[in-house]
Amino acid sequence: MADFQRQQAFRLLSRTVLGVLRNAQDGELPLYAWTLGLPQQEMLEMLAACAPELGYLEALAETQYQQLQAQRPALVAELVAMLLANRSAAENPRHGRWLAHAVAVASLGSRHLWQDMGLASRHELNLLLQHYLYPLYARKQPDLKWKRFLYAELGEQLGRPGLKPPECGRCHAHTTCLPAQPERQT
Repeated sequence: MADFQRQQAFRLLSRTVLGVLRNAQDGELPLYAWTLGLPQQEMLEMLAACAPELGYLEALAETQYQQLQAQRPALVAELVAMLLANRSAAENPRHGRWLAHAVAVASLGSRHLWQDMGLASRHELNLLLQHYLYPLYARKQPDLKWKRFLYAELGEQLGRPGLKPPECGRCHAHTTCLPAQPERQT
């Protein structure tokens, strides 16, 4: 059973990697998403593992790749670091690293995280995060959406409570994503 779960999780990881790249190509995510924030050699190795059907992929000129990497939005590195610190101990650390980068980059989109990752449902996202990022999965409150939860966790870590995802205000489900705030007494 554990092998089946690992295979299922890796299939979801592979779909996520390709989904994030597709969303970058379609303009749903910034151009930076093309790199997933990874060094180019690791990116090519990840694609070979996650999408062997693509065959050999030629690397971009290093200056082009560096130009894409230079467009890294604020807080991406911090979010990746937080995700890496919350990887499931028993799982392949390399796969957890790839997922951490994919999640951080997908969080830059204006839709729900599962959509920005190219997944079919929130359920698939839950399975993926439960498998590779269990410490975060275990802490998440059921009334928070994933993207909102990740930025709230990051905000607490950075001493910036109330930190919201970059495109949070553009989502049509903005009011259902955030828990009700108590009214302040004046």
